[in-house]
Amino acid sequence: MAGEAMRIMQASCIGVGNVGRSWAIVFARAGWNVVLWDRDPASVERALSMIGIAAADLKAAGLLPDPDSMLARISASATLAEAVADADFVQESASEVVAIKQELFVQMDAHAAAGAIIASSTSAIPGSAFLESVPGRARCLIAHPVNPPHIIPLVEICAAPWTEPGIVDRTYKIMEEVGQSPVVLNREIDGFLLNRLQFALLGEALHLVGEGVCSPGDIDRVLTQGLALRWAFIGPFAVGHLNATQGLKGYFDVLREAIGRVQASLRTDYPPDARTVGLAHDALARRIPVEEIPERQIWRDRRLMALRQHLAEAERAFPSS
Repeated sequence: MAGEAMRIMQASCIGVGNVGRSWAIVFARAGWNVVLWDRDPASVERALSMIGIAAADLKAAGLLPDPDSMLARISASATLAEAVADADFVQESASEVVAIKQELFVQMDAHAAAGAIIASSTSAIPGSAFLESVPGRARCLIAHPVNPPHIIPLVEICAAPWTEPGIVDRTYKIMEEVGQSPVVLNREIDGFLLNRLQFALLGEALHLVGEGVCSPGDIDRVLTQGLALRWAFIGPFAVGHLNATQGLKGYFDVLREAIGRVQASLRTDYPPDARTVGLAHDALARRIPVEEIPERQIWRDRRLMALRQHLAEAERAFPSS
């Protein structure tokens, strides 16, 4: 038992683009050994380089005292079989394509140890769409993060119909142990929670821009200078609760008619046609040229780290739970 308690846990990150390499930091920062694998060897090299930059930024922000120790726990594997062979937890972050995920999960299941959990980072595809043919599907589930997960802690855990309940419980505990903030969906639903909310907002944003009500920049400003300031530390229900002297019930009592009237005119299903998307893209590209996106991603992550520090101070002063 003592030897088991001292054993270092291992995670395998399969697919190491923006999300996969960030997952590697999550596990390595928590003291796990991490093995990276990607179909494209060049992606692994890029991931290791970007992880090094992120580690230095985390240290500068006071969030990682010993980046060298964390980096030493991350290695790469030449084959998928070797990458998952000794894993306790496998996190797949490959392309958002059902056929690719089906193939990967069959292979990962074939080579991972019997006790390993195999999770997918898929943003919107229910597990039942690609896990049915996996022999060990009972140990597979969704663990959907927010990009980048090493800075934004939310993880949505969603079982497929055949996932063993104990796998959900173990995944929840692992996510807490590695510093994430998990939520559990009681059943499958397209887009899970975060993207259903995000896509609903994005659809109405496209509607307002597409119908000429405002510019893309105005939409961003409404969020960054308005809604998102409160949402950074309290959610929409808490916003309503604090906006009315009688709490959330009083908020809806006063605004029920207005809410219903506005909801009737919303277009959360507004089509992302080429004209509207092109209009929004061109406006963004003038502010952030496409070739500068990698640099701005680093800037985004640094600002998120500063925000996390601020929110941690707020949580200590007024705990949310």
